[in-house]
Amino acid sequence: MKDTLDILILEDNLLDADLLQRFLQRSGMAFNPTITSDRNEFVTAIDTKKFDVILADHSLPQFTSIEALDKIKEYKMDIPFILVTGTVSEEFAVNVLQQGADDYILKGNLQRLPSAIYKAIEKHKMSRDKLMAEEELKSSYQQLRQLASHLQDIREEERASMAREIHDELGQQLTGLKLEMSWLSLKLENAEKEIKQKIEEISGLLANTIGTVRKIATELRPRVLDDYGLVEAIKWLNIEYEKRTGIAIQFQSTPDDILLSDNLAIALFRIYQESLTNIMRHAAATTVSSFIEIDKEQLSLTVSDNGKGFAPKAIGSKKTLGLLGMKERTSMLGGTFEIISEPGNGTKLLITFPFTKSLS
Repeated sequence: MKDTLDILILEDNLLDADLLQRFLQRSGMAFNPTITSDRNEFVTAIDTKKFDVILADHSLPQFTSIEALDKIKEYKMDIPFILVTGTVSEEFAVNVLQQGADDYILKGNLQRLPSAIYKAIEKHKMSRDKLMAEEELKSSYQQLRQLASHLQDIREEERASMAREIHDELGQQLTGLKLEMSWLSLKLENAEKEIKQKIEEISGLLANTIGTVRKIATELRPRVLDDYGLVEAIKWLNIEYEKRTGIAIQFQSTPDDILLSDNLAIALFRIYQESLTNIMRHAAATTVSSFIEIDKEQLSLTVSDNGKGFAPKAIGSKKTLGLLGMKERTSMLGGTFEIISEPGNGTKLLITFPFTKSLS
């Protein structure tokens, strides 16, 4: 707190203003007073100087403490405001505190005024410190989200690059090696049985390896997503999912073909992919219903299952990184994320995005 306070006194009675100053001086408070007695003087004072506290009488000619308080709010000033007045009703005192005053002191009982000033100044300081800490925390959170988004973009780019390298380079090399083995097999048609058998085994191993390479490349980044778009990529994913898990999927898209920005298409595909993974791991479901819809400049993705469901509040303390990842992907693109579930009644995931031409 400052050694010498700048105090604005709103008081039209010069005797009362002098009484206030002398009382504060006797209390040991060091201050610089500015006396105003009407609206114009008050407005000029707060326009030209920064004050540590305002002490205001309630009723002045054509100007009241409530109007002075409103003026402080209008200017968005963070200044402690204490009403120092004659006898007022309890109802009025409550009202002025509700309006934003920090305290009220009766002129006939000024003993509490110094402590009220110090308390009000400290309260405002704590409020400012809290607000500053919240802003810093918010800024840090935004920076972390931007970093997470950047890392996510880099990861997707790396996955796409790796998928291309694996498919185009390694895949082609393995295919060439398989062709060489076929040529060798023809040249050794009359070779011993063991040699021919070994060549067949190697050819079979190469075929399996080529299949594995294609599978890895596709899981890293399905080419169908880049070549044909989100809807076709989801249809492909559904087919692969049904083969692997035996869980039937009913999927619809309205319209049939949706053109999206790369970021949104990738985000929706990864969210959908993660939702199917969660269903496979946790839901004990037999069927899944999903659809994508564009309605009134809003794009929605819904995924529902007939599994065992859960209580959303009960998973708050668990390591639900999959759900957190989906939620973060959604938030980073300005969407909303909602899970509706209860034990025994399955789970419904609803993702919505504002859909404008900039996203298409």
